[in-house]
Amino acid sequence: MQQYKKTQYKLILVLVGLPARGKTHISYKLNRYLNWIGYKSEIFSIKGAQQNNDGFDQKIDYELEIDPANQQFVEVRQQLSQIAAQQLVQFLQNDGDIALYNGLTSTKADRQKLKSLFKETLKLEYQTFWVESICDDPQVILNNFNESKLSRFQDKTIESFTNHINVLAKDYQSLENIENLSYIKLINIGKLVKVHMLEGYLCSKIVSFLLNLHANNRQIYLVRSCQTEYHLLDKIGGDPELSATGRQHSQQLGDYFIEELKGNKNITFFSSQMKRGIQTAEIVGEKLGIKALKTKNLDEIDYGICDGLTVKEIAAKYPKQIKERKANPLEFKYPRGESFLDVIHRVEPIIYEIERSREPVLIIAHVAVLKCLYAYYHCNQISEIPNIDIPINCVIKLVPIPYHCLESRVIIK
Repeated sequence: MQQYKKTQYKLILVLVGLPARGKTHISYKLNRYLNWIGYKSEIFSIKGAQQNNDGFDQKIDYELEIDPANQQFVEVRQQLSQIAAQQLVQFLQNDGDIALYNGLTSTKADRQKLKSLFKETLKLEYQTFWVESICDDPQVILNNFNESKLSRFQDKTIESFTNHINVLAKDYQSLENIENLSYIKLINIGKLVKVHMLEGYLCSKIVSFLLNLHANNRQIYLVRSCQTEYHLLDKIGGDPELSATGRQHSQQLGDYFIEELKGNKNITFFSSQMKRGIQTAEIVGEKLGIKALKTKNLDEIDYGICDGLTVKEIAAKYPKQIKERKANPLEFKYPRGESFLDVIHRVEPIIYEIERSREPVLIIAHVAVLKCLYAYYHCNQISEIPNIDIPINCVIKLVPIPYHCLESRVIIK
């Protein structure tokens, strides 16, 4: 059963912007991040409202049908936007913590209507934070078309879609201070950022996250440190050095990345500060001609009083803890140790660094840490983290693209 943090108040994040400005991309990333750090978060949009309602023609993509001259489509989009707002209210009235709204918000009248709906129907304490994405860079807009819109086009062209957006732009009203709203404006994907009336810990945290976002696709490589003597003895934790086999596998890892990166030295390279992590990274880095930034954020989960014991020794000395771990592996921690939830909190700054990087990212760390990082990019429920498979001597290559993440695995033999 998924356990969530509880917010002091409900939070509504409202996306604002013209089509093809990255609103859906931003909402997807925010929702993924908020769920990963333990909040129950969900997106409510025109497309989502349509998919959950058989009363609308599912063959028509009303999220893309933005022709202002087609009154029928305009009215349907308004209906779906209203339904999405009502679904959002129901979500928060139940057990939801944070809701993201991606509907019709492009004019002051739209926003006032939405504010009134929330005020009249939400019978609880809530805060609204507005996130506006403004873009006047033609190349960025074209990239948004190609990456997230083009595959959904049927009989329309980019030119016709652009013409419709240009018509909508005539009535578009950017957020203004006079509206008395708490907001952030992201201009050209964060090249310029404006924040107004920022309140509260959670909104500040969201702003910090948004400041690191960009639209560049790049590879993220997750790699476990190589074999130690502890692996052979079936011991957990500790800070052992690499075995002879582990050093050999590290050399092979280096050879793999020479071929994979093709001489590119402009990569973001992190390792843990544990001996096996440092040694694996040093051998790989020497092959590539680069050095890793060592950080304790990537150290293995702390096994507390069981650190350095074998699995059999733990079962014999601490049978109660073994039962507790099986019952709740996500929140369980050995005495004076860490849980997976603790590890998520510890590696959160690494997520910020990965999101900020526009170059390939290579991380050499340990199994519990890599499970947490992997879960973030694949939108796993955090309750699934303990069961994620991160094999040794394996390179996990992730490529985040709009709305999901590509993955490939290579076993190093």
